[in-house]
Amino acid sequence: MAVQAPFRGGYRIRLMSFPFYYLLANSLFVTYFCIANGKDFIPMKKSKIIIFTLLLITSNISSQIFLEDENFSDKDYPLEILSEGFNTPAFPPHGWSSQIIAGTYNWAQASSGAYCNTYRSAFIPFNVAPSGQVARLISPIFIPTSTGRDSLIFSEAYCQKPGVTESLEIFISTNSGSTWQLFSSFNSTSLMTAPATSTYFTPTCNQWQNKSIYLPLNTNRICFQAAGGNGNNLYIDEVLVKSSLLSGVPQYSTEVPADFKLHNNFPNPFNPTTSIRFDITERTNVKIVIYNAAGKEINVLVDSELGAGKYETSFTALDLSSGIYFYRIITDNFTDTKKMILVK
Repeated sequence: MAVQAPFRGGYRIRLMSFPFYYLLANSLFVTYFCIANGKDFIPMKKSKIIIFTLLLITSNISSQIFLEDENFSDKDYPLEILSEGFNTPAFPPHGWSSQIIAGTYNWAQASSGAYCNTYRSAFIPFNVAPSGQVARLISPIFIPTSTGRDSLIFSEAYCQKPGVTESLEIFISTNSGSTWQLFSSFNSTSLMTAPATSTYFTPTCNQWQNKSIYLPLNTNRICFQAAGGNGNNLYIDEVLVKSSLLSGVPQYSTEVPADFKLHNNFPNPFNPTTSIRFDITERTNVKIVIYNAAGKEINVLVDSELGAGKYETSFTALDLSSGIYFYRIITDNFTDTKKMILVK
């Protein structure tokens, strides 16, 4: 579903040719005929006939006019590629599937504790499951954006049981699920949205957090793999894959910043994925480049013309060794470099 953009200057009036001119001709003909025949035809003063005709013409024009932003392009606004709230009675939802990798417990539908203003969510009941459980929740195949990278956004809720470690891993596929690649991983600490407890966890509305992941090019299927057991329950909801604003770079805020800025990556140290935010005050060419400790360029995360806004991208270092790395922003009028640490 396309997100309708606000119009931004450069309005142009366009008239729909045939219907408009047909109605205009009819209006003028009626006016002429009424005035020519006067009282013998319609018991109405000529001045009132003229006013009536002008109102008729105006309404015809307004019904045929639309506003068009000359600078608007569909690529500047995000499209929802995949959207799932797990609210249908059937679980997994249509096109989704679940798979037990180890143990006996699988993803299920939770009718309580769902994300705010929703009815249900997906969860795995680690609180009642023995250790060693691994299960996957797999999305339908979707069509990725051809001109840019897409973003995975989802909400999760989790409460760690003291002394128990559990995880949620994101696998991606570029061949419809024939093969999978581990792309991002969250441990108990990064998943926690409520204080640790041994009590069966059902989240409240304020015990959820959103996560955003910048997907690799051509990703057309995703998989949530939960691993643990004898800990506490893990919930996910409101899964969304969408094309990113302006050539595949997601905005985390529509506010126009006062200054250019490159933020500290988070988390730092990281393994294997970290988020990088940057602020742009005006439309400009932007590059986000990753370097190793020797100053060798190893990745380009962003290389696009971007409009004013606050953006977020991510860096995943699956094939890199532990160490110090640098990320640099390069624009037409601003450059900055920051350090990050990969710990495996």
